[in-house]
Amino acid sequence: MLLSPRKRAHRRVARDANAVSWPPLFASFLVCHLGGDLLLQTEWQALTKVRGLGDPEGRRALLHHAATYTAMYAPALSWIARDRTPARALGTAAVIAVPHVLVDDGRFVREWLRTVKHSPNPTPSLRLMVDQSWHVVCLFGAALMAAH
Repeated sequence: MLLSPRKRAHRRVARDANAVSWPPLFASFLVCHLGGDLLLQTEWQALTKVRGLGDPEGRRALLHHAATYTAMYAPALSWIARDRTPARALGTAAVIAVPHVLVDDGRFVREWLRTVKHSPNPTPSLRLMVDQSWHVVCLFGAALMAAH
């Protein structure tokens, strides 16, 4: 069936209105981050993951947290899969999960606090702010990557 140029343009506009672009994707990533990092993270995960990847129990806590954290991104990842490709969605999941684990491992944040912030003994609130800032920076990069 042939569509008139006007109907073809209307369909194109409707399809483009739902297309993945980085600003709404970044906003959805922030909502998913809050759900995964604050609402779903268990007390055991939060208290044990600080032992880091080098400790077996810390690694277990980090990987459990990463699994539930990344699961919160299912709606955004399905949007990426629909508008881009399933492979792009899977790659984006990895780009979200791996940096999250590396930040939550704590070594990078401790080193950043020591060398950049010149704070070898930071308060818990400063540690939390730096941790969350790095998560947001990583999510911004993930949204840019996923949308293009």
